[in-house]
Amino acid sequence: MNVLLSGINNYLGKELALYFLERDYKVTCLVRSETLFLADEKINNNLSVIRGDLIREKYSQNFPEDLDVAFYFSYYVAEQGDIYQELELLSLQNYIKKARRVNCAHLVYVMPLRSPVSNDVKDLLKDSYIPYTIVRTSNIVGKDSLLIQIFKKMASNLAIISNTKLASSKCQPIALSDAITYLDFIAFNPAAFNQCFDIGGPEILSYREMLTQFLKICKVEKNIITLPFVHTFFSTFWLSRSSGLPKLIARAFSENIQGDLLCEDNRIHDLFPHKSLKFSEAVRESIT
Repeated sequence: MNVLLSGINNYLGKELALYFLERDYKVTCLVRSETLFLADEKINNNLSVIRGDLIREKYSQNFPEDLDVAFYFSYYVAEQGDIYQELELLSLQNYIKKARRVNCAHLVYVMPLRSPVSNDVKDLLKDSYIPYTIVRTSNIVGKDSLLIQIFKKMASNLAIISNTKLASSKCQPIALSDAITYLDFIAFNPAAFNQCFDIGGPEILSYREMLTQFLKICKVEKNIITLPFVHTFFSTFWLSRSSGLPKLIARAFSENIQGDLLCEDNRIHDLFPHKSLKFSEAVRESIT
């Protein structure tokens, strides 16, 4: 199988690339900095890296021929504004052009669950004449995933301070292994062509409930103090100080919890009745 992945600095994208390499697939990663990417990777005969910038298409290398599937990991979320949406659409448009030239058999567009699927994205994919699938993913629970990094940092503090959004906003966290299982199934299955799916775990939990379970599993006995402030500025400041995350990442996470993030389209379960791990099981898998 020949697989192309872009947005490989995305946590799920990088883990998916490693998974495909373990299955002896030929994997090509599109990156902006080949040097930085290779510095973190072991040499693998099935791994190829091409350097390119999808915004400035003329500086991008050609894709490998006869792709079985091409993954495009999107970073765009609605809160970023119109200019980011325009750049995202330009990037996707250039990606599609290159995929068409090399006879790509399937294009999988992966995006955060918080982001609505815009009509512009749908139109670009429909007009590409390439079978496509749009996948929206919930919070990933895996070793070194953002959610686990934040919880580990918070667990190491003298006191754990929460805000009301963290205490009440709900989501459907999904184990890394389950997210990869779904994407592997979708990648080479014609039954998934020209459809949109949401993938998440089997439980609906608040971030406080997840943190409480995480502390129990890690055998950390600490109380969670909930403060009433909800403004994004204070949430970002609190999260950055308590978790040690850079302010930009802390702000992105704070915006991500400003409401419930639940799967709206669960048809993937009809197509592929996979039994996913519960949050506690996913956490144990991630810390072993």
